[in-house]
Amino acid sequence: MIKLVSVLVSVFSMAFIANGWIVVAVIFVLWLQDGIWKTFQKRLETRVVFIEKKLKNEFDGDHMAFQLYSQWGDKRQGSVALVKEYLLNSIKPTVAYPYAILVLLVFIGYQFIQ
Repeated sequence: MIKLVSVLVSVFSMAFIANGWIVVAVIFVLWLQDGIWKTFQKRLETRVVFIEKKLKNEFDGDHMAFQLYSQWGDKRQGSVALVKEYLLNSIKPTVAYPYAILVLLVFIGYQFIQ
């Protein structure tokens, strides 16, 4: 949904000749939001895999299954590390597409409009 909204924002802005810098800023915000969402999904995936292992009776005395958020909260690093994780997830190709292309298209589009 985040990528779809980004595409729609780009298309509508080009149609209605909005300020290109504002459009690029909105695309970057949506891009980062997608990176944050992917970070959440990755954390959840890691924990679900752990729970599945526990349900198969693989014993590990240091952890308890079904502690989805409390374990993450216990290991959570500071705000800077969290932002770094978000940014690193944002530049992965599966997240960066289509945002990098949309930014390029907006810049190219506004060069022809002016």
